Amino acid sequence: MALSDAAVRQAKATGKAYTLGEIDGLSLDVSEQGSRSWHFRYCWAGKQKRMFLGTYP
Repeated sequence: MALSDAAVRQAKATGKAYTLGEIDGLSLDVSEQGSRSWHFRYCWAGKQKRMFLGTYP
């Protein structure tokens, strides 16, 4: 599912941190306070890794 700009803007704090999944390992993490950040999940040498890409907007 491709996240649109409108869907990302509507992601609000719910009291718990949650993730909106994107395609090919890209995801948007929404913190408990409502801040949004992009992360990329990938595998390297048989271990799952996660790279921080930046905040939104």
